[in-house]
Amino acid sequence: MIGELVEAVPSGSYMALWDGTDTSEAVRIAAKAQADMGSPYNLRSVEEIESWFAGLDLVEPGLVPLTHWRPDEIEVGQLTPIDAYGGVARKP
Repeated sequence: MIGELVEAVPSGSYMALWDGTDTSEAVRIAAKAQADMGSPYNLRSVEEIESWFAGLDLVEPGLVPLTHWRPDEIEVGQLTPIDAYGGVARKP
């Protein structure tokens, strides 16, 4: 779907997206509990999300935990990463 979307937009367009990731045991347990209650959520690997940006130019800081995407007046080292990664990219 993402490839079809990117193909349909003109050069210079931007794509922003994020998704929940399987980057901790706690989030995997929570996703299983949610699925057991009848509402499954497909956690992604960081590599899978990164592949969605193939052929695009990622905007700094790239694909990072959402809490690390251009934080205002806070040192990144003081932020707690969350199990969701995102980014913005430009179609060349």
